[in-house]
Formats: sequence, C-alpha cells, structure tokens
Amino acid sequence: MVYDVIVSGVGPAGASFLKSVEGFGLKVLALEKSEFPRKKLCAGGLTPKAYRLLKSLFPEVDSAVRVRTRRFLLFNDTRRVEIDSGEVLTYLTDRTELDNLLFRSLSADVHEGEGVVSVEREGELWRVRTEKGSYLTRVLVAADGVNSRIAAQLKVNRDVGFTYEADVKNSRGEEIVVDFSGFSWGYYWLFPKGDFVTAGLGEFKDRRKIRTLKEVLEKFNRKHGVKGEVLHKGGFPIPCGRRRNDVCRESLIFLGDAGGLVDPLTGEGIYYAVKSGIYGAEVVKKSFEKGNFALLSLYKELIDRDFGREFFWARIVGKLFFPLKGLNFSVIEKSAGIAELTAKLLSGEISYFEGIKSFFSFVPKALLKG
Repeated sequence: MVYDVIVSGVGPAGASFLKSVEGFGLKVLALEKSEFPRKKLCAGGLTPKAYRLLKSLFPEVDSAVRVRTRRFLLFNDTRRVEIDSGEVLTYLTDRTELDNLLFRSLSADVHEGEGVVSVEREGELWRVRTEKGSYLTRVLVAADGVNSRIAAQLKVNRDVGFTYEADVKNSRGEEIVVDFSGFSWGYYWLFPKGDFVTAGLGEFKDRRKIRTLKEVLEKFNRKHGVKGEVLHKGGFPIPCGRRRNDVCRESLIFLGDAGGLVDPLTGEGIYYAVKSGIYGAEVVKKSFEKGNFALLSLYKELIDRDFGREFFWARIVGKLFFPLKGLNFSVIEKSAGIAELTAKLLSGEISYFEGIKSFFSFVPKALLKG
C-alpha cells in the first residue's frame, strides 16, 4: 500500500495538520512513538493567539486549560515588577492532558507506540521505516519534535538551547513568575497549574551553564518558595527559530519543533507548531489538487514570510534586552505604557517589530522620570 501522506508525531503540530486535512479524501497514516496519555516535558503555556488558534481546530480545548492568568511577576536580581492585565495573558495547561485531548479528537489512523527510525527516497516515494515495519508514502510530514530522527538523519539546520523543569505539588496563586537573574539569554519560569506548579529554566547562549541547570533550578525554587513533592522532572533541548528556516525537502515538510519553529526569545512553540500544521495542510492539499508536489516548496515561503520575520525581530529584542536588563527593568518600573507593552509582548498579542517601535516612543519620558 502507498499512502498519500504519512505524519510522524502527533503532538500539537501533527494533530493540527491531521485535523486540517480531515475530510479531504487523502489516505493518511500517523505514526507516534509514544502511547497516549504520555508525559511531555513543556511549560504548557498557551499565549492568547495560540489558544485562539487551537480552539478554532479543537473547540474542546478549554477542558485542558487549568489556569487563566492575568498577572506576571518579573524579577531581575533584587528588582521586582508586577504586570497586571484585565485580559488573560496566558492559558496554562498540563501538556499530558492537552496532547491527549488533541489526540482523542482525531479521526485519522494513528499507530501508537510506533516511532520512525529512518526514511529514504525510493523514486518519487518515501520509504518510512519504524521499529515494527515499513511504509511507502507520496508525502512525508515530520512533526516528531526537537528530537526528530528524521530531522537528525536529514541534518536539518536548527539552533538549539537547553531547558530543565520540574512539576512540583504546590498550590499557589494564579500569577506567572519570570526571573531573568543571571541569565545571558534565558529565564526561570513558574507556571501555576492548580494543584501543582511547573518550574523550569532555559539557557540559549551560554553553553557553560547547561550542565548546572538542575542545580540552578533548585536555587530559583528556593528563592520563590517552591516546595513540595516533585512529581516529574527532566531536561530537554529546545530549538530557536531563524529568519530563514530549514523546513522542506523533496515531498517532505517539517512542522513545529522538528523544523526549529520556536520563538528564540521566549521559547514559546505551541503557536508555531499549530500554525505550521495548518500551513502544511494547506500546501499539501494544494499539491494533491494540482498533482504537483513541487508546490510543497510554498510551505517554506509561508514559514519564512510569517515566522521568519518574527524570529528575526525576536532576536533583535533579545540583543536589546539581555545586555541591559537593569536599565530595561528601570524603564518598565517607571512607565505604565512600557509595562503594558511588555505584557502584550510576553502574551504574543503584538509583534516584536511593533513592540520595538512602541518601546522607543515610551523610553524618553520614562528616563526623564529618573
């Protein structure tokens, strides 16, 4: 049997692709190395735009939202800034619950517990080999995360940082804590999930600090009063998106983390995973409609047009923020406008380019207050 499409990975990217091609008449097979429900290391925050996008595909997503937060507490060394909003800034989920909900809503044929081991080109088809067998497909969609074997085999070019996190049994308020103290490019996060919190941290520039992330997490947890039974912990790599992204081969596209599609400043990846799944589905359907798989190259054009620009400006904002964290915190403290702007940037409600323009319009007045 030759499939029209094989999808490797059924996280938010793969599930969004599968949901978007439902009813189109394609012969689709999805391969997932885990079995649901599965534990997924991830902070589990949905920006408002990620929440809206997911809800458009999966209306039942609200059942996976544990906390809706309207308040950020930002720290840098001894400085503390509170940002309050009348709107939801982040929807907090447990990725085990979220991914299981997305998976259960799919009608596609999914082989759980069968991960892709390798792929190879056979004429105009792809031979997909797993631990249990092999399959042929016209189009291959890699949505199997940052540790994608397909991406590794085909040497997808991605920048990668590292994170470490723990779920801790602990009930606290609904505010999100973000602490930038001591990071060259990264931060500590504390996300409340109701009866537990997800505490973690990531470093994207200084590789000397990677080996000590576990110890540094324990230090930050003491600083912010996080105590309780550790339910789960572990470290994982996280990719960082670029202006130009390596997301396409012959009749093969990479979605989400497998293609490196993650905000290089905040590490937010769910929105880009879901959106890449939607874009991928649009291009795949057009390719089958026209009978021309060369049209799959349009996927890269969409990604670089809509994601690449944002990733570029995210890096610019990072270069302006991290070397001058003290000054930036001072400006946030003095300007309600910049505090509101910061909330919009952290929640993904405005683009980084818009944020930079607005920031420099507020700075002179904020500095005069000093």
